[in-house]
Amino acid sequence: MKNLLLVALLLAGAGAVPASAQRHVRHISSWGAHLGRSEQGSYYELSYTSMLTNHLALRASGLRETGTLDGRGKYTSYAGRLLLAPQLFRLGEVAYVHLLLGAGAGYERTGENGTGELPTDAKQTQRFTYGPQAGAEVDVFLGNRFSLVATATKGYLFNNSLLDQWPGYASAGLRYHFR
Repeated sequence: MKNLLLVALLLAGAGAVPASAQRHVRHISSWGAHLGRSEQGSYYELSYTSMLTNHLALRASGLRETGTLDGRGKYTSYAGRLLLAPQLFRLGEVAYVHLLLGAGAGYERTGENGTGELPTDAKQTQRFTYGPQAGAEVDVFLGNRFSLVATATKGYLFNNSLLDQWPGYASAGLRYHFR
């Protein structure tokens, strides 16, 4: 009984008890942590989202991707993204769907820890890339403060990416909303 009471108090304090609060209003912000898969490997991402209006958000994030490429060995990629997120629609006060439009820039490094072929003058092992990104995101609220988030994005990278010219990302995560 004590454990059940403790769990109920923790859920109420964390905001996981459903309430009919306004979820997307101006000046609401959120921090998010996401785990996902790219077409080449896996990544984790930390994000900050700020509602500019009741239907438009600005999302900034940083991600670290790792994996293994044929012939180039293990790789690591660090990227930052800045995305505008207009709301497409919502399902009551529970689920909000946003379009993601923006740009990203990153640093790629292949041949980590001496893996892959030895680099020659014609074959670089690191590079900076940049380019546009687009996608969609769904927030499913568990209460006033927490939401589960699913994100899918696709982009195009300039400057001859070492990993993928058209990178795709899909992730799931948790967000904490605050004012």
